[in-house]
Amino acid sequence: MDAYFKDLLKVLALAAALATIPLIAAFAKLQPPWPPAIEYVSAVFIIACALIMWEWVRRARRSLRRGFIIAGLVLILGGIGAYLPLYSSYVTDDEESPTRVVRGSVCTAEAREVYGAACPDLPNDALREAGWNAELLWTRGSIQSSRLWLVGAWLAFITGLIAMIGASVAGRPMGRGRAARAGEAADDGSPPPPAAAPPR
Repeated sequence: MDAYFKDLLKVLALAAALATIPLIAAFAKLQPPWPPAIEYVSAVFIIACALIMWEWVRRARRSLRRGFIIAGLVLILGGIGAYLPLYSSYVTDDEESPTRVVRGSVCTAEAREVYGAACPDLPNDALREAGWNAELLWTRGSIQSSRLWLVGAWLAFITGLIAMIGASVAGRPMGRGRAARAGEAADDGSPPPPAAAPPR
């Protein structure tokens, strides 16, 4: 039971450290602008995922843990690889805007009449003239779609980070004695180390 709580505290400490990532990203304005307080939602999501990973992986075989690490790496690369282009294309962070604005991909009928072929890639001046109200320029459905794509890519990155680090840490025994090393060897399919010869 002591080892159980030690491992749990280890994973919770790791989750608490990783949960600071969305808070740091919030200061740098790298997190999605929607929903509000996404940094706190991300922090809770990280702690929940860390506990799930710990429960699933702490007694898993080494081959399964390696599979989680590879899957986590794929999610990290895919998530950040999708998030950065999406952020660059659909988020406007102008000094004159009170908040960051998420753009849509389909202009409203009124915006098409005014801007014509410039739709849907409208300049910041159009948003400024609209009072930074994106719904006056793009349809509500396309704006919501952009928001969901941004959040999905962000959470994919966070999930991959948890899967990769959690699988590396949660499956490792706290003690590094002979029994722990023998357990790891058994998980890897290799024979345990031979016992020391008794003294003569």
